Amino acid sequence: NIHQFLFDADGVLKDIRLLKSDSLEYWQGELAPGRYTLVAWGNWGYESDVVPAPQPGVTQIRELAMTSATGTPTGTSTSEYRSNTERLYYGYSTFEIPATGNSVNRTIYLTHCHAVLRITVHWEDGYYPAEGTGGYTFRLRGVPCEYGFPAGYDIPLASGDGAFTFPSIGSPVIWHQAKAAMNYNDELTGELVTYRLTSGSHPLLSIYRGNERIMKEIDLQLFFCKLPVSLDENTEQEFDLLVTIGQKIVVTQLSSSDWAEGGGLG
Repeated sequence: NIHQFLFDADGVLKDIRLLKSDSLEYWQGELAPGRYTLVAWGNWGYESDVVPAPQPGVTQIRELAMTSATGTPTGTSTSEYRSNTERLYYGYSTFEIPATGNSVNRTIYLTHCHAVLRITVHWEDGYYPAEGTGGYTFRLRGVPCEYGFPAGYDIPLASGDGAFTFPSIGSPVIWHQAKAAMNYNDELTGELVTYRLTSGSHPLLSIYRGNERIMKEIDLQLFFCKLPVSLDENTEQEFDLLVTIGQKIVVTQLSSSDWAEGGGLG
């Protein structure tokens, strides 16, 4: 699905449309001459909220935000960690309807507006966790949880023809957790899906079995900052990470279309 928000020249919300099934390919409508801004959110589900509640004719574009923090407090108990978000996509465009009444065709590209961390944890001999009870979870603190509706920044296309447009990312952060499971190689695997990370983010990863922490918290920013493409410049933040626990904790990149490098964390 795609939720489409149309704003007039003054930034006032004019119309909201839900596009799905056959209507996903295009929207056709009649607009009075003038300048318009269109914001589109792809794959928006129940894991995020638009705040405040948008009201056509009243709400301004600068007032609106997409958030994953609604009703989710931050604290120390497991109930205060939120689950994975949806894989959001974002589109933004401005266009003008001429006074001549000519039709206007505009293609709007949606960009990745989420981050995915697919994590595999391997223990070296002598460092495997002691027997215990409870399910495994990955926990991640310090994750951005708010997007503005206006465009925040662009990443130019390699071809030089256009750019990827991303929303502004707010300063509030939240805590995430996702279930993990052992595979046949006695490695722990799981996936965290969050809002996009920034070059200034400090996502703190830890591993729990039940309420017991079995890996100390590590700052993944120390890993990301060693990669040749910064998080702010990465158009698709999808990472396959291998965390090796031994005398040190080492984080490496298993595979990526952009790079194949890693970094160590004490």
